[in-house]
Amino acid sequence: MKIKDVRTSRLSVPLKEPLADSTHVLNKIEWILVDVLTDDGLSGHSHMLTFEYGPELLKGIVDHELRPLILGQDPLFIEKIWEACRNRVEYIGQTGVAAWGIAAIDIALWDILGKQLGCPVYKLLGAYSDSVPIYGSGGWLSYSTDQLLAEVTSYVRRGFKGVKIKVGSKDPKRDIERVREVRKAVGDDVLFMVDANQAWRLHEALEFCRKIRDFNIFWLEEPISKDDLDGYAKLSTSIDIPIAAGEREYSLGPFRELLERRAISIVQPDVLRIGGISQSIKLAHLASAFNVRVASHFYKEIDVQLMASIPNGVFLEFFPWLDELLVTPLEIVAGVAKVPRGPGLSIEFKPEAIKEYKIK
Repeated sequence: MKIKDVRTSRLSVPLKEPLADSTHVLNKIEWILVDVLTDDGLSGHSHMLTFEYGPELLKGIVDHELRPLILGQDPLFIEKIWEACRNRVEYIGQTGVAAWGIAAIDIALWDILGKQLGCPVYKLLGAYSDSVPIYGSGGWLSYSTDQLLAEVTSYVRRGFKGVKIKVGSKDPKRDIERVREVRKAVGDDVLFMVDANQAWRLHEALEFCRKIRDFNIFWLEEPISKDDLDGYAKLSTSIDIPIAAGEREYSLGPFRELLERRAISIVQPDVLRIGGISQSIKLAHLASAFNVRVASHFYKEIDVQLMASIPNGVFLEFFPWLDELLVTPLEIVAGVAKVPRGPGLSIEFKPEAIKEYKIK
């Protein structure tokens, strides 16, 4: 079996109203679909969420740099192809846009392997469970209080085990009030996470934690700049709220340093930034060596396979944005995501959705 083509498509889906966290304002959701085709008729799929940030760059790294490199290769040599792709971009840099492209290829190859063997990916990785707890994410700073409470309570009604909201607004008092209102609305039995998207300096994060100590926060996510490793180490020893971080990291090295310094309690990889499924499973094993848990970032349809294969997984993140575009959305029952039983990743976009949202 050989790779005969790699095809990419760009979809643009408008939002009903802009969404904002502490660092971004989002006006639409854009996706880059990546499909690797073989001469045996099998194809593997992956996708990248871009919003409005560099969609042509992300599409281009696959089309112009990686596609020519992997044509004619055996798609089952996943590690070999990953290394070749990484070596290909060494001169221009192996992080950022390049890492996304490498990951997209890697994910599609795991999909092909599963289809070739008639097996879901999580079983190829070493299955641990056939379901994963899921939490409802969102709680955007652009929401009114009514919108915020409507969203989190809708998650609770669906049986979700936890909810997460954004903090890091310009008015610190507003953050505290939002936390107070959400905890009151969801009750004491629902796990509650807050995400600052790197909004603060160390002293601001410490002050925030002091003010929310009575609200039983399950984790505090990205409180300060990802590059402030000293700050993370200091924060982790100064508060009793677990710290989650890592979604902006592009390699295993920064995670190793965070873990060695005991600076985080929850490892939070983004499968498209870290280098795909191949690197995500290595990171999960690295975290396990430090007795640290893993919570995936955003890509639930892909991440459910990884999270179901590891004993130190804690949560899968839920956003609804992809559900209406898929032939079979991820099944969620009583706050638990069921791992698809089909071969590979079991991700298929509706042809009519591609037709409606595709940018020519």
